[in-house]
Amino acid sequence: MRRKLRRKGVRVRRLVRSALSIFLLGMVVMQPSARAAVVDLTTLGSSGSANGAQFYQFDEIPTGTGVIDSFLRIQGFGVQHGYNTDGTVEYDTMSSFTHSIQISDVPTIDIGGTLYREFMLDINQDGQRILSLDELRIALWDTGNLSGYSSIFASPIYDLDAGGDNWIKLDDLLNTGSGHGDMLALIPDSLFTDPSSQYVYLYSKFGVNSAADNGFEEWAYGTQGPLIPEPTTIALLGFGALVLLRRKRR
Repeated sequence: MRRKLRRKGVRVRRLVRSALSIFLLGMVVMQPSARAAVVDLTTLGSSGSANGAQFYQFDEIPTGTGVIDSFLRIQGFGVQHGYNTDGTVEYDTMSSFTHSIQISDVPTIDIGGTLYREFMLDINQDGQRILSLDELRIALWDTGNLSGYSSIFASPIYDLDAGGDNWIKLDDLLNTGSGHGDMLALIPDSLFTDPSSQYVYLYSKFGVNSAADNGFEEWAYGTQGPLIPEPTTIALLGFGALVLLRRKRR
């Protein structure tokens, strides 16, 4: 009798464990998975979006190193990151060409009835063609000389990684030389609404998905959008670029 009771107890425990395992597995499956969205800007005229912001592959009129109106320059091997400030710079931020900016400094552009603040990115790699922009955060404050990443970006108004590990794929060889813009980042103007915080802090990290090789990356003001084509024009430009490349190869 005791042996039968023991066997029944063992069976009950096994059934309970199996039921618990199935339940936990179901809970894991039911959980929404955060998938990384890759904004691929490695073809001429390409574009994409993430968390309400628009990103465009871009070729600004060449102006030469140090001549574009940059407010943040970052340089390092592998993974490099930093943010703009008039205070003590941190991480891989270079003090030259890095300073505070105000909301009024950043031009606006109307795309399809939505107003955006326009930032320009210029990448300059020494040999590595593909570079990843893995983090982009923008915060507002009432002064421009803060230092301390965690305090400034605890509550950003824009975060590329909100809702998932998103990143942007860039190609340094689409544009030749420094002083060209490589990407336009359009951030919704509706986010820049805090009347008491007029200074804009921009943090960016490069090289997690595709490493940096000691070239410098710099952020500047946008160009008020005269060189951003409509989506249909982008498609035609991309097709035309492919035709030209094929002709050159022949």
